[in-house]
Amino acid sequence: MVLESIISPKSAHKTPQMNFILGFMYSAIAIVLAFFIFPSDPSLSVIFLTTLAALPLLINILTDEQEESMAELKINNKLPLIKSHIDVFLVFAWMFAGFLLCFVMVYVFFPTDFVKIIFSDQIETIQTIVGPGGFVTGNAFLTGKTIEGAAFTAEEGLKVVLINNFKVLLFALLFSFLYGAGAIFILAWNASILAVAMGSLVKSKISEFGAVAGFGLVAAYFQAGGISALRYLIHGIPEISAYFLGAVAGGIISAAVVRSDYRDPKFYEIVLDSIDLIAFASLLLIVGALIEVGITPIFFS
Repeated sequence: MVLESIISPKSAHKTPQMNFILGFMYSAIAIVLAFFIFPSDPSLSVIFLTTLAALPLLINILTDEQEESMAELKINNKLPLIKSHIDVFLVFAWMFAGFLLCFVMVYVFFPTDFVKIIFSDQIETIQTIVGPGGFVTGNAFLTGKTIEGAAFTAEEGLKVVLINNFKVLLFALLFSFLYGAGAIFILAWNASILAVAMGSLVKSKISEFGAVAGFGLVAAYFQAGGISALRYLIHGIPEISAYFLGAVAGGIISAAVVRSDYRDPKFYEIVLDSIDLIAFASLLLIVGALIEVGITPIFFS
């Protein structure tokens, strides 16, 4: 494949920042192709095409990571938990950031009719969760205030967030285990959902500035973008990081099974290492949920 040949797995592994450019490019190409090939309903096709472009590279990277883990085990008899996988973690993180920036820019700067077509499923998903009136602010978690007919106390809000986040982590694990690097589909989908949330906030903030032009408009976009990033990334960073760890854990086990390394006694140490990653990911999800329900609302009510 042409897209697969742009950068080698070793180069992507050693310079994970390159994956930001790849992520942006993969998602941009996917949007163009989906719009022209599936004009009636391109939103899910964008995610599939983005995943299709990224999958071969990530599978090769995870396979290399599993080989390195097995070799390191045979030499040192133990693996350092996060340190040994930080490079793969950064590969997923940079690629996700590329997806996110591309989707946000399309949502914010492209015509509304185009945006509604490209992100129709994402918009519908968000409205299903919080109602057609927009996002439930964290203030509802603190006060129990009713928004769109749904009342949330802090405890109820925390429960809802945790259940949803652990579902995503489970799917990231399963997709990576079953499809190698299949968790990239979950990550691309979540990048598009987050982009719609952030883009909606940017547009609403820009509308508050009224008629501005020139440098004033540029400053307004930077201010709105900063507010949007803070609003969603304060709790989003630990949550998304947990999904990256889940993707790495599932992918490493999948690569070991495919290579029949499960016959090697060291395979079980690889499994234990992956379980440690999952446990750390679970801790990050709890921290992210507590921030989302207890801290973010204080600054963004």
